[in-house]
Amino acid sequence: MRTKALCIFVVGLTLPALAQRKPTTEQSIQKVPEQRRPQLQELEQNKATEQNKTVVRQVFDDLFTRGRYDLIGKIYSNDCVVHHNNRQYRLEESVAEGKGWRSAAPDLQMVSENITAQGNMVTVAWTARGTHTGKGNGLVKPTGKHILIRGSSTFRVVDGKIVEVWNNFDRNEVFRQLGVSPTMTFLYDETEGLRLAFNRMFSDLPAPPQ
Repeated sequence: MRTKALCIFVVGLTLPALAQRKPTTEQSIQKVPEQRRPQLQELEQNKATEQNKTVVRQVFDDLFTRGRYDLIGKIYSNDCVVHHNNRQYRLEESVAEGKGWRSAAPDLQMVSENITAQGNMVTVAWTARGTHTGKGNGLVKPTGKHILIRGSSTFRVVDGKIVEVWNNFDRNEVFRQLGVSPTMTFLYDETEGLRLAFNRMFSDLPAPPQ
């Protein structure tokens, strides 16, 4: 009887102690997610940033260097806007210019030297190299000369696609390296402006009734 009474006494002392500990354990479990939440948010932001960088790398690796224009719809949104030289280009207009440079220099290579990202904005410092052995973008007589251009581009990426681009490079430097006179360069630039305005005027016309 004494032994049984002693066991009951010990159990009676232990249960309150365990009951007091339990809330402490539950509180610690509840605090863990709150402490990890900023870390998880940072991990998600870093993951999104890397995904945006991957999209932008395709512009240089697949489009400009390999000429994989079939990927345009995967990389860019249809209403993407491209800014360059105080002008605003539609996606198809910018693509046409890119194809023109590849036509003029079929061995064109564009290398992303440095990529930085902040949020959905990705900035790339790049270098373009090629040999003028073809025709395109006003270059009608192949010279066989080498082209080396450095520039930078900033991309705004939303939902895995590029929706806006700001290009910063001296296009006139391309003509200078190929021996094109400043007068011809000016005329080409003016002609391009007129061509874009002309094309937009007709493309914006309503479709004829069926």
